[in-house]
Amino acid sequence: MKTNSKIFATILMITLMAMGYPQELRKMNYRAYLETNKEQWKQNVAMAMLEAQKNPSPEAEWQLALTEYGLLNASMADEDEDLFDAYSESLEERLDELKKSGPHQAEAKALLSGLYGFQIAFSPFKGMTLGGKSSKLLEQAMEEAPESPIVLKLYASNKYFTPSMWGGDVEEARRAFEKSNANFEKQGIEDNWMYLDNLAWLGLIHQENGQKEAAKAVWEKALAQEPNFYWVKEGLLPGLD
Repeated sequence: MKTNSKIFATILMITLMAMGYPQELRKMNYRAYLETNKEQWKQNVAMAMLEAQKNPSPEAEWQLALTEYGLLNASMADEDEDLFDAYSESLEERLDELKKSGPHQAEAKALLSGLYGFQIAFSPFKGMTLGGKSSKLLEQAMEEAPESPIVLKLYASNKYFTPSMWGGDVEEARRAFEKSNANFEKQGIEDNWMYLDNLAWLGLIHQENGQKEAAKAVWEKALAQEPNFYWVKEGLLPGLD
């Protein structure tokens, strides 16, 4: 079985290189997100790791980190702690290195902050030690790259999920999600799972505020961009009725 998996990963890696890396990896991550397909995410991580090993560079490490983060984000949907534990340490070490130098320092700090948030979600007692570290990393990321859509996305998530007594602010989260997407749109949103994810959370904020029409408009925008966005199409939007 392991041999077959290695052969499959190698074939896919060759395909990725032929079609253009990292663009094809971005497409595959996008499909994995749409389908909430953890097995696809794991295959994507394996391919990104193979690329980083064969052609080591800061950019290859960054693409691997983004893919690992996508996998761990997927593990949160059904609280798959075993999967999370299997990949969390590797991503933490990678982001810790990426935040020290290179073109993605601020984004690496933001993702590391988000990773700590995931760890706290699985083990709330870790909030005593990781909460402060997470906040400090995010503050640094916002200072260094306040217009980065990835940094803004992680900032928005932090403000949304943090209790108000500890600095959370749902309205601030809404504004940050919107700004993140505005900046994503400037870069191009094709095959961008984070852009769709922002729209899903924006709609949820509107829904929680009793603004059903606003939520509907945001989710319809998401479906106009991606008709196969099943979380919105089959879950969130029908739930408004």
